[in-house]
Amino acid sequence: MRANAPVVLLHAFPVDRRVWAPVAEELRSSGAQVVTPDFRGFGSDVRELSTKTSLDVLADDIAETIMRLGKPAVVGGLSLGGYVAMNLVRRHPDRVAALALVDTKANADDAAGVAGRIAFADRVDADGSGWVAEAMLPKLLGPTTRGHNADVVAAVSQMIDENNPSAIAWVQRAMAKRPDSLDVLRGFDGPVLGIVGSDDELSPPPDMSRIVAAAQRGSMATIPDVGHLSPMEAPSQVAAVFASWLRSI
Repeated sequence: MRANAPVVLLHAFPVDRRVWAPVAEELRSSGAQVVTPDFRGFGSDVRELSTKTSLDVLADDIAETIMRLGKPAVVGGLSLGGYVAMNLVRRHPDRVAALALVDTKANADDAAGVAGRIAFADRVDADGSGWVAEAMLPKLLGPTTRGHNADVVAAVSQMIDENNPSAIAWVQRAMAKRPDSLDVLRGFDGPVLGIVGSDDELSPPPDMSRIVAAAQRGSMATIPDVGHLSPMEAPSQVAAVFASWLRSI
């Protein structure tokens, strides 16, 4: 691994840092320094939401986290975390030694996608977030996980229910504004790992193939029989791929 760079793992929407916990534990057992921050307003984070609705805010927060670590980091991002990781490269390239992009995509939303995010955020503002877990679980988790791993289903549902509705709405609006990031990947000269669940409906394997094709030094692994939250659905497989890649760079 590049000069023993720390590993910073960024979580998905609308969950929190706990989504990475099983993978982080396995990576630490192999000797890596792993940090799993919560985004502003999620999980245990108590910072106020910014009046600026942009993923730039989250990228700048993570840049500060990495600065405190004292050296550039290997940044892993799951879904939303991938968007933030790519924006981090855009805004603070000196803080990123390598990228691991998991169940995410580099393209911006189309008009229908933007409208869907805004409608989602508006409903959360009006009604709270009690409906979000039921609405999102079928797309967040693959059919194998939903059918055979009740503990993971319950854990994801609990995370969603416990998160701040205002943060959920804020991030949806911020994601709706995100730019295409393929240009960022083309300009980044560090290693890029793509990991995707074979049954991911939100960011399917072709989206990850485009990421890896755009990267100068890209490689890709597909995890069978899992959906959008592969670090929770198949943590040992994701950790093994991640650890092998870390050793190679």
